[in-house]
Amino acid sequence: MDQYKNLSEVYDLLSTNYDRFFEFIEEAIRDHAANPRSILELACGTGNILRHFAGRYEVSGLDISVSMLDQARKKLPDVPLFRMNMSDFSLYRKYDVILCMFDSINHILKYENWLKTFKCVRNHLNHGGIFVFDMNTPERLDRLAQSPGFLQQEVDSYISMKLTKTDKGITNWNVKIFQRVKDNLYEMSEDNIKETSFSPQKVEEDLKKLFAEVHLLTIENGINTVKDRVFFICKM
Repeated sequence: MDQYKNLSEVYDLLSTNYDRFFEFIEEAIRDHAANPRSILELACGTGNILRHFAGRYEVSGLDISVSMLDQARKKLPDVPLFRMNMSDFSLYRKYDVILCMFDSINHILKYENWLKTFKCVRNHLNHGGIFVFDMNTPERLDRLAQSPGFLQQEVDSYISMKLTKTDKGITNWNVKIFQRVKDNLYEMSEDNIKETSFSPQKVEEDLKKLFAEVHLLTIENGINTVKDRVFFICKM
């Protein structure tokens, strides 16, 4: 079952604040990557990051969701896109830059699989290549779980999102989509997207066992969606 099926249809309506992320990625590539030519994005979703870099780099993407990849292919019909799990992916080549953005790593619920992801990335990076990713901190997820959620109105639909937290440290994004069928009649679809988080310091410690350089950064300026996140730049 594709848990992102309904979300994929409205994802681009929800995710519009890309500029600060693009700026950060471009700065990371410029400052840390050695003559980069190729980019692989893990959990590429509907393809908006890949579309931004296509033309300047040779880009590829992978995602576990068929529905997300279907949306990405509409934008990027000539880009290699693979249905794979980022914690055990295996491709035929290496890349100069590997990305995993928009807290996608948080969707992996076991820390042992975070470590497997980092090892897969290392195995697919060229010498001098970089791995760039961000994560929601435990504090950020706690804060979001205490918020009332939000309701977004579109032309013929409403999108509701609410985050709750379980006693096992797992947070759940409940996404409800109300699509107008006719007049005042709406049809509801629903996805539940789970996330968790771990200590950024622990993550940094384990990354340093795998990569030659590890930089832990925060972004205080710009849009709210980048605040309270932690960003990593890891170099081979």
